[in-house]
Amino acid sequence: MRQIDLNDMRFFVTVIQSGSLTHAAEQLNVPKSRLSRRLTELENQLGSKLLDRNRNGVRLNDLGEHFYQHALIAVEAAESAVNSVADCLATPRGLLRISVSSEILRYWLTPHLSHYLQQHPDVELNITMENRRANLLQEGVDIALRIGELDLDDVVAKHLLDIDSGVYASPHYLKANGTPLTPQELKNHRLLHKSDGKNWLFKQGNQRELIQGKKALQANDASVLAQLVEDSYGIALLPELSGLIQPHWQKLLPDWQMESVPLYAIYYKNRGLAPTVRTFVNFLSEVAKNSPK
Repeated sequence: MRQIDLNDMRFFVTVIQSGSLTHAAEQLNVPKSRLSRRLTELENQLGSKLLDRNRNGVRLNDLGEHFYQHALIAVEAAESAVNSVADCLATPRGLLRISVSSEILRYWLTPHLSHYLQQHPDVELNITMENRRANLLQEGVDIALRIGELDLDDVVAKHLLDIDSGVYASPHYLKANGTPLTPQELKNHRLLHKSDGKNWLFKQGNQRELIQGKKALQANDASVLAQLVEDSYGIALLPELSGLIQPHWQKLLPDWQMESVPLYAIYYKNRGLAPTVRTFVNFLSEVAKNSPK
């Protein structure tokens, strides 16, 4: 089977539609000599003349007329395929799978989702709420939102923002159990921890205090810890997200700084060009930019 250059077919079609090599060369922005050589090469590959050339232009012979009808279909199909890809790259559409930790979904992302969907009505979001580290490729996830430092290969981890943390308790708990005035005094209280196993690090100037107190409970969902604070069961280290922290709670040890936790949008490098991924990551960046500091 002969391998015909699609560009040569496009040149041939343009010559026929324009009526002359001169006009076709101007439309294609190529030298007339090159255009003539490519037409000759096309005829050589096909093993037959396709058109007659004279001073007044070009005229198809019978075989050329037959070839032109098929070449026109092939060229238009190729242009349609290219345009379809360009349209997809320009307009986000289709399914976008998001994996997000529970507290980020409830207290940071959900209030803004309708804005993204209104801007991109052809995108369908499929959101899974989970706190474990998702395997993006195996689980078909396009974007994962995760809190904390990451050690992942072959992915883009776009830093969105750093979330401040604080130690909180309810007034009723403090009335019944006393208010700790130093980090070390926390060891005498029921401490509610995230399941990441990390101890609490307090900073004040150059001073550092690492608290390894008894863990009364561990959970991978900050809303569980928040509910136990509300129930006056203990003291929790919580991300300071609007809606999670209740205004009547007391923030403990305000003169000590806690480590902030980074929030990342994670996606595979080869998916970053997809318009759904690109527009959603840009949307997340805007939400982060406008989040309270």
